[in-house]
Amino acid sequence: MGADLVIPALAAAFGAYFFFSIADLAWEAKANGMVIGAILLILVLVQLVRIGMRLRAGDADLGFERLISPRDALPKRIGLVLITIAFIATMHWLGVTLGMLLALFASLWILGVRSRKALVLVPLAVAACVYLLFVAALQSDIPHGPVEWLLEKLLS
Repeated sequence: MGADLVIPALAAAFGAYFFFSIADLAWEAKANGMVIGAILLILVLVQLVRIGMRLRAGDADLGFERLISPRDALPKRIGLVLITIAFIATMHWLGVTLGMLLALFASLWILGVRSRKALVLVPLAVAACVYLLFVAALQSDIPHGPVEWLLEKLLS
């Protein structure tokens, strides 16, 4: 069950970051952030309770073997982690829209998607939704890059 603690630990860290990062946003964004963060932390607690119950019953241990098995999937997992790190590290330069588009494209490629239609449409659709929701509708302070600046000039 040790492997089952990785996602909750990352989610809890993300939830904490989320709470700190919304401090300077408008009250509507803060309210949304609080709801999303609270739900995330509740789900983490549910997972921890579930793991604790299995450990107490003796049905599981805290081994990490499931995290590295099957071994042939490990390069893909590492690739996805590296893409996530690159997305976070470059978001301030690329902006959230372009960064999301590139990260999703790379993730799909690593996962074995080779359909040109899927490789183009899925990242475009998600990036467009992120732009419309967070930039256009909520006018949040997420990082703006070339796409956001271009669309702002075209739409204003």
